[in-house]
Amino acid sequence: MSRVAFALAACLALSGCSSSDSQPEPEPFPEKDWPAEAATLLEGSDWYRHAVFYEVYVRSFQDSDGDGIGDLKGLTSRLDYLKELGVDAIWLMPIMPTPFKDSGYDISDYEGINPDYGSMADFEALLAAAHQRKMRVIMDLVLNHTSDSHAWFSESRKDKTNPKADWYVWSDTPSAPNNGCGTANPTFGDSAWQLDPARGQYYFHRFYPEQPDLNYQSPAVVDATLGVARFWLDKGVDGFRCDVIGLLFESASECDLVPETRDYIKKLRKVLDEYPGRVMVAEPSKLTDASGYLGSGSDMFHMAFHFGYGYFWGLPFAAQNADGIVDTFEKSLATYPAGAQDALVIGSHDVQRAFTVAQGDDTKHQRAALIQLTAKGTPFVYYGEELALRPGKQEVVDQRDAARTPMLWDGSAGHGFSTGQPWIAFGGGADQYNLEAEQGDPESMYAFYRELFALRRGRAIWGTGAMEVLETGTPTVFALYRADDFMAYVAAVNMSDEAQVAELVRPELGARTSRVLGAGTLTLTSGGATLSLPAQAGAIFRVR
Repeated sequence: MSRVAFALAACLALSGCSSSDSQPEPEPFPEKDWPAEAATLLEGSDWYRHAVFYEVYVRSFQDSDGDGIGDLKGLTSRLDYLKELGVDAIWLMPIMPTPFKDSGYDISDYEGINPDYGSMADFEALLAAAHQRKMRVIMDLVLNHTSDSHAWFSESRKDKTNPKADWYVWSDTPSAPNNGCGTANPTFGDSAWQLDPARGQYYFHRFYPEQPDLNYQSPAVVDATLGVARFWLDKGVDGFRCDVIGLLFESASECDLVPETRDYIKKLRKVLDEYPGRVMVAEPSKLTDASGYLGSGSDMFHMAFHFGYGYFWGLPFAAQNADGIVDTFEKSLATYPAGAQDALVIGSHDVQRAFTVAQGDDTKHQRAALIQLTAKGTPFVYYGEELALRPGKQEVVDQRDAARTPMLWDGSAGHGFSTGQPWIAFGGGADQYNLEAEQGDPESMYAFYRELFALRRGRAIWGTGAMEVLETGTPTVFALYRADDFMAYVAAVNMSDEAQVAELVRPELGARTSRVLGAGTLTLTSGGATLSLPAQAGAIFRVR
């Protein structure tokens, strides 16, 4: 089925379109001044609950000087595009100095800017330009490990008695009881221990050998890393995405989020609370359970990524069975503390692009995005997903480079990204699936994302309204009920390749129905509603 299944009806108005094209639209639902509502929501302390975040890989977004590498000045030049798209906050992948063994997640200086991307003055200009546009900027904060080129490690490896001797995890043998959870199974490579000839000991690294783990048993490391957070908060950043934050401390039997790690996170939260309006989002190590990162709802993370949906959505869509999606959202509803907020993704720098997961099926991508953007939480959209950016084939660092190719702005030879040779080859379909081409196509992925972002804007219901996973009577249909004091919606997707009719079980579902996006009908009944969806379709209905 084509993208027409998701196109707005000819009577496009975010207040609604008739659920039956042959019937006249009844009196419209009440509306508000949505731009004014958006301004109020995004200026308050809970701004992050109502924002659309956009993850940017600076290296691949926009090159300003022709060297083939994206930079901070280039990103600054594209802020108006992001604002027009409907983005409220930008998440920057690491921009600090690095030997680039792990695409910047191997940091050699916590308080500098990668010269490939520009200077500290360029970063400060980016912050100022974003804030002038009422956009926030958060940064990747990588605290589990540093680069082996970091000055801290250079000192620590000298001998066993220097002032930073205990800043990293050292052992006389390639194993250690207090790190038993990571000894045999590092994330990258064959061993989590690397012999350092200079010191004559082994150091622990959960990831690449060039990324030695910091030793948080040292109070000096705790103080130094909290100082890193303060340094950037003083610069004016609006918060952090905290990389593999659950792995800071290890024990013989447990790796993830041990009590000492929870205590550190609470200290980090107190630091952020010293700066009003700053937020942090966790990258959970337990991919199917983020509840532990949220504490009481106010003493640990503001948000945690919901990877149970975000990293596994391709499986239920491939099976045309929504049970897995139902389970993961019901789990978060049951286990999250009051005040916790989901961070919702369908792709990122660590996994395949949505286009790849959807196996090139745009309607599958759109249905996954519809769930992401209507479930309770804050959406984080990976750069280029709004264009259905295709994967690349060149590998510079590792296989994840397939999802890190340059942004496609137009159909020129350099696709508007650079006048020079790009640091990595463009992904597929660059001549057809670029911004310039898609802006002129009302059925493009770009148009779809624009409409969904517009539907969210100013409507508090999406970020903070109540959510129920509706009983549909069939695993081929997934449906959500979203409600607050002012309005209510039903968002639904057909997981299958055939038209479906589902009976939604929810007394007092609404007063009447008005379709605002997609294709299908919703007819209210005494016990809920009858939902009809075409094959591979999704729809959003306003019901109050």
